[in-house]
Amino acid sequence: MIDVEPIIERELDQLIPRTLSKPDWADVLRRSQLGDTLRLHRRPSAKRLVLYALAAVLVVWLAAPAFGVRPPFLDFFSSKPAPKRVVHSFEVLNAGAPRGMSPKVIAGETRLVTTYRLRDGKPFRLWVAPTRAGNFCFTFEYGGGCADRSQGARGEAGDRNAGAIGLGRYGSDVIAGYVLNQKIDKLVLWFRDGSHADLSLTWVSAPIDAGFFLYDLTRAQRQPASAPIAIAAVDAGGRQLAKNVSMFRPPPAWYDPRKVSNPADKRVILRSGRMSIAIAPARTGGNCFWLQADGQTAGRGCAPPRYQTVPMAGGLNHGTGFTAFSAQVKPVVSRVSLRFQDGTEITLRPVDGHVLYDIPREHWPRGHRLTLAVAYDATGRKRARQTFDPLERGTYSCAKQVSIGKGFTTCP
Repeated sequence: MIDVEPIIERELDQLIPRTLSKPDWADVLRRSQLGDTLRLHRRPSAKRLVLYALAAVLVVWLAAPAFGVRPPFLDFFSSKPAPKRVVHSFEVLNAGAPRGMSPKVIAGETRLVTTYRLRDGKPFRLWVAPTRAGNFCFTFEYGGGCADRSQGARGEAGDRNAGAIGLGRYGSDVIAGYVLNQKIDKLVLWFRDGSHADLSLTWVSAPIDAGFFLYDLTRAQRQPASAPIAIAAVDAGGRQLAKNVSMFRPPPAWYDPRKVSNPADKRVILRSGRMSIAIAPARTGGNCFWLQADGQTAGRGCAPPRYQTVPMAGGLNHGTGFTAFSAQVKPVVSRVSLRFQDGTEITLRPVDGHVLYDIPREHWPRGHRLTLAVAYDATGRKRARQTFDPLERGTYSCAKQVSIGKGFTTCP
């Protein structure tokens, strides 16, 4: 066996400054509150103290995996506070959220936790702020969202525990997001050509307690032949903890009516006030639809019957000077009843699987708004119902907008 201590001592002897005074080990113990329980028999030399420290670090480093030591965290509160413009963008998340859905972000605590560098050298900043509910909101340079620790795993075919990876795409080049499980050591991004890239995590301390990642695709990886197809989260032993495939699937053909239907076949099936619905057969089956206000498209899509999983799928559509209810219904639905706060009830009859109602101005003010839509079959049995919050702001037009804070106004 080789005695390494003399070798290490000789090397350390070259590193230790000659002007160092002898360390007061007893004082160190007093500061660490160990002085009353430990009794020193002799005062070690400076070199031996450094040796002890190195040995302790080595033991911790070797033992860390066995004892489940957490990954190294960036101290959130030591990070750079955000400037006013960024703080304001986080304040907007509270002010502009639908009623009852505010993330309650503590905008004044927003921090710049790291700055990534893209392949062209441009900075891509990550701003993060805690929420009062124990979650966090974030922005990767120009887009982001809010995390919710209470949400369970979710995903589609091919996914595995996909909810464990908070994933987003920023433009066509950048893939970024976060993870909450501290057992995740890294993420692996797989490409169509069989190659892969390892994505390291930047862990941020409490109150965030999350790891963030970013990957800037190369020029080749942006091409269809080498595009990303999956991302997986693995632990230090290489065991897969989560996988997301659906994020990288192209939308189905029927998603865009411009690609699967002939505009020449389009015909208007419903009119109500300023609103209309037109449909056209889709080559994938079923029909595509266009919802229009004064001839301008307000919404469109294709929903073949085999993809329709609920008896009634729809809601309120609104824009400058209009609010309308529209829905696609299954053939079993024979009528849809709309009920308003003032007791008014309107019955809609489906045409080619659609219903439409341009809500008149007298139902825009509070106290007169739509509260409920119920779908019935021919026997009078309820097949579906949808409720609406009449206190939600910005859904109905108004003569005078009101302030909702942080410089924003909307219709009450």
